[in-house]
Amino acid sequence: MRIRLLRPLRLHHALPRRTFTTIKTQRLNQFLKISDEVQAAISARKPVVALESAIYTHGFPHPQNLELAQAIEKTVRDNGAVPATICLLNGKAIIGLNKSELEEMTDSAGKKETMKISRRDLAFATGVSFNDPSRSFVGGTTIAGTSVLAHMAGIKVFATGGLGGVHRGVEKTMDVSADLRELGRTNIAVICAGSKAFLDLERTLEYLETEGVYVGTFGVRNSKVPVEYPAFYSRGCGIKSPSVVTDAKEAAAIIYTSHSFGLTSGQLFANPIPKEFEIPNEEIQDIIKASVAAAEGVSSGKDVTPFILNDILKRTLGRSIKANRGLILNNAEMGAKVAVELAKLEGTPHPSTAMPHIPTATSTTTKKAEAVIESKEGNINVAENPEVLVIGGIAVDICCDYTPYSSGTAPALHTSNPSRISESLGGVANNVAYAMHLSGTKTRLVSSVGDDISGRWVLEQIRKRGMDTSGLSISSAYQTARYVAINDAKGGLFTASADMAVIEYMAASTITDAITRSGARWVVIDGNLLPKTITAVLRHCKKRNIKGSPFPASNSLSSITFIFEPTSSTKSTTLFNSPKHLTCYPSTVVFAAAPNTHELDAMYSAAEAAELFSTDLPWWKIIDSLLIESRFHDSLETLSRSSGMDLITSGTLQKAINLVPYIPNLFIKLSEKGCLVVRLLAPGDKMLETRSGRETLVRKARVGEEVGGIYIRHFEAEEVEGEVLSVNGAGDTFLGVLVGGMVKYGDGEIEETVEMAQRAAVLTLGTREAVSERIQELV
Repeated sequence: MRIRLLRPLRLHHALPRRTFTTIKTQRLNQFLKISDEVQAAISARKPVVALESAIYTHGFPHPQNLELAQAIEKTVRDNGAVPATICLLNGKAIIGLNKSELEEMTDSAGKKETMKISRRDLAFATGVSFNDPSRSFVGGTTIAGTSVLAHMAGIKVFATGGLGGVHRGVEKTMDVSADLRELGRTNIAVICAGSKAFLDLERTLEYLETEGVYVGTFGVRNSKVPVEYPAFYSRGCGIKSPSVVTDAKEAAAIIYTSHSFGLTSGQLFANPIPKEFEIPNEEIQDIIKASVAAAEGVSSGKDVTPFILNDILKRTLGRSIKANRGLILNNAEMGAKVAVELAKLEGTPHPSTAMPHIPTATSTTTKKAEAVIESKEGNINVAENPEVLVIGGIAVDICCDYTPYSSGTAPALHTSNPSRISESLGGVANNVAYAMHLSGTKTRLVSSVGDDISGRWVLEQIRKRGMDTSGLSISSAYQTARYVAINDAKGGLFTASADMAVIEYMAASTITDAITRSGARWVVIDGNLLPKTITAVLRHCKKRNIKGSPFPASNSLSSITFIFEPTSSTKSTTLFNSPKHLTCYPSTVVFAAAPNTHELDAMYSAAEAAELFSTDLPWWKIIDSLLIESRFHDSLETLSRSSGMDLITSGTLQKAINLVPYIPNLFIKLSEKGCLVVRLLAPGDKMLETRSGRETLVRKARVGEEVGGIYIRHFEAEEVEGEVLSVNGAGDTFLGVLVGGMVKYGDGEIEETVEMAQRAAVLTLGTREAVSERIQELV
């Protein structure tokens, strides 16, 4: 019987930002461009602050506007967020400007053809240019126009100068700023210095209330002096603020809750102008009356505000522009602080927003595969008492193998290349787990996929393999991870890109709970997780005394189980982000790692930067006990020569020896040159009696030390039969079979296990899949 399982109910909790790749209309990229920096920040849920541009095109003259734009963006960056200045250039809406775009936009100030872009103008300005490329516009976006575009991109915080509003004499002119209506239908948080002082502020606040817009002013709640709504140049206007917000953290909580409820109206956070720039309300009002009177009959519509601001500038002898600049920078700082606090909330689901009868976000996102896919069997695969837990990345691998029409092996840059393109199931942790599964080891993969078509396909493939799917969770916030590899004509990696946000933002509590529940004595973790998550897992292992940390002095494979797969040079350093959690042998936290030479270099540099190689640390006691002297160096030279590569000049051997007190088992992948194994041995380990030779070096430590000695061996690469189709997954296959062999055979057959792992890696080289199923033939 076919059973259709119901999708679990979920709130609009920690809703994902609608990134450019997920906007419904794919043709939108003809009219909208998001900078790489902004797009990457949005995808990674880093703090982003939207910034308008009408202030530069219609507010400040050139070059003062360029200097102000640069100062505002710098203020946002200095406070921990990414600035996203928004404007119209060459017929396209741009979100996030580079240096030349910023200069082009600000240079347009004061020119007749420069447009002021509100919601109504977007389609016209881009559509005309789309129809006739010779007619391209430059436009500064207003609060309304900026809000529309920022919301499309998934940006939730917007810092600006002052809000538009209901104009004085509205009963005659019907002049109401589009900013107010936009806030009523777009859920975005606007941080500004209140509404411009020449407006009818009472009616403006009434209008915002009718539109369902939250209005709060930053100040001290329950103060004896009521907090007033600010009026741009002035910190107050005599009207009590509808609400008071104490700080950026509270503002972020309001924004977060609003999106969790799925509300469609925005929030207005009024940030009073700093006192040193203020023009007191009683002083500015007389000037405003004169400027408003001057505007009557002279300007109308969207030209009214620029006329009044310019007239005020003249009447205040320049004081208003200084005030304007001061309040904008102040708002940019507050906007960045709010965005930072919001990013913290969005990075960690907040269970308090869930109602008792509805599953919390955590329970929703950790529902297993059976809750989100249709299954003919109506169940999932669960490995009872898994021997190994593999934690980290699972992804859809897209492999582009360059197939040149003529000579040449490398793809050409800045153009398309003829290629054979294939898709497969990949991701470091997935590859390691699958190789381990094929080698006969009971394995559970702990990872996350998006709530999308790719995620459902991934889950189905894991189930079809007969692998345990109970450790896989579903994320409603991120799309399923993807890895795109572009290989040269020989199958070597030319370049690659990866979107691993769904893996990076797995909650540490989810992982530590999985470790505790599984009872597995071996834990493999890859570097795709955020450094803070890996640190939390290490801390958990130390606190709970889970095997792997602290390690017993015996250093036997049956009890030391925490293994790190570096993943890449950049991610390999995550172990050393919190060096206090890395202890020395024999109480090391990490039992083993399997870096390549580039990753080893990065790990060494990170450890050195963390000052882990100090003679004042326990590290030195281990190094000193190994009695390293000239004969030892001679033996290293011999081993280096026999390897076919200079392991001394490159520093590979020296770096490994320096790292081994912290990671007592290093399996260094040397590509076509094989593998270098560097291990610390416990006193009495039978491998201490291994005879040294051209490819093997065993050095006994000083008698009476906690360490018995060091074992170094170079394993030649296995011969490749046939054509190398792809290098992707070979290193992961090596580690999976290596760990599987260590689990199965223990310490006594480590050399045979390394050789078997190398043979498995060679099998993967001969397939376009990330892991060769022929691994089963080896066991």
